[in-house]
Amino acid sequence: MALYEEIARQIRERIVNGEYPPGERIPSIRHFAGRFGCNKLTVQKAFERLTAEGLLEKIVGSGSYVKFPEKIQSAGEVYDLSTDYLSESFFPHGLAGEIFQEIFKRQEGDALSAAPIAGDPGLIEVLGRFYQLPTRRMLVVSGAQQGLDLAAKVFAARVPDTILFEDPTYPGAISLFKARHFISLDRFGPRIEELETRMADGIRLFYTMPSVHNPTGISYSTARREAVARLAEAHGVFIIEDDYLSEFVDDRRPRFVDIAPARTIYVKSLSQTTVAGLRLGFMVVPASLYDRFIHAKYTSDIGSNGLMQKFFDAFVRGGGYRRFLDSLTERMQARKARLVKLLNTTGSLTLAPGQHGGSLWVQCRNRPNLPHVPWAPGRQFSFNPAMENCFRISFMALNDADFDRALEYLGRILKRLDG
Repeated sequence: MALYEEIARQIRERIVNGEYPPGERIPSIRHFAGRFGCNKLTVQKAFERLTAEGLLEKIVGSGSYVKFPEKIQSAGEVYDLSTDYLSESFFPHGLAGEIFQEIFKRQEGDALSAAPIAGDPGLIEVLGRFYQLPTRRMLVVSGAQQGLDLAAKVFAARVPDTILFEDPTYPGAISLFKARHFISLDRFGPRIEELETRMADGIRLFYTMPSVHNPTGISYSTARREAVARLAEAHGVFIIEDDYLSEFVDDRRPRFVDIAPARTIYVKSLSQTTVAGLRLGFMVVPASLYDRFIHAKYTSDIGSNGLMQKFFDAFVRGGGYRRFLDSLTERMQARKARLVKLLNTTGSLTLAPGQHGGSLWVQCRNRPNLPHVPWAPGRQFSFNPAMENCFRISFMALNDADFDRALEYLGRILKRLDG
């Protein structure tokens, strides 16, 4: 065996057994050359072999580090802190099974029948009660993303030149609407003077997430919501209100759909508050646009999954949904406290106060130039170069055991930010 292969073998063993954990800088080429009594080119060749195998990564001016695996894996476990869905392990599977059994027992073959285009009437009724929304302008969609897609179709002639987005914002909306126009946020919402100027300059749609904004976690103040609604009415602007996670805000504030119903297209995901595979959501749209949205829904997929609509109807009516949300709130608060404690040990990080939901928006003093980090980098949410110093870290997508290990894993990464 050539000497460089022996050097590579020993380093590889230390990586595999955890002596050199992911994110750690290994000793220098000079160190290994002295240890093995060889020249630097021999060690360099060993480093190149390990880099080709995906075990090392060189950062110019800093050294060689144990590479974070592409999928952030360790011993087959995935430590993903970038996904903002809920772990399937939280969902009450036993109760769900009972509900499905009861549906098939009671309805037999009708359980698999298609729902009306606008949605199952029973589900619409129960959602209206639960979320305190009018049902006559409601339609069920296959997730919030489809709701945004329907809005894009209805306003096709005006998109993307006349739609305004928050900065930062949800990347799915950026991609769908081909976003070009953005407005900055403070901790209360968009700056009103700037918003008025933009609306007066031809903006006709404003996409917003006022309740647990993604990715910053802020919720608009009531005063700022009312000011935005007044501007929308004065300038004939429609507000696309994406209700991300208002269920997890302690002090419920009036929604745009409450303040300015004739100017608001309200979109709500039910997958974000249950499990990703549910693929259900709903919309409440202005009466003047309802028929156009129904037509857009028909041409998209005719109707959303009828069986899942029957399931969710029963899930809400029986109190299961309310109990599930309550259990999530407790779990979310406990996990957030642990994560905040860990992040606060890193002096280069800043957390804005008043964040809600299952993620934290973090600002770093310098751009976090680390390979294969487990969080979602700020550039996913904004074209603004300043956001390169930010990242969103989500803490509800892992089961309890994986979350514990993920915090240990994250701790090793954070040491490099201050190092």
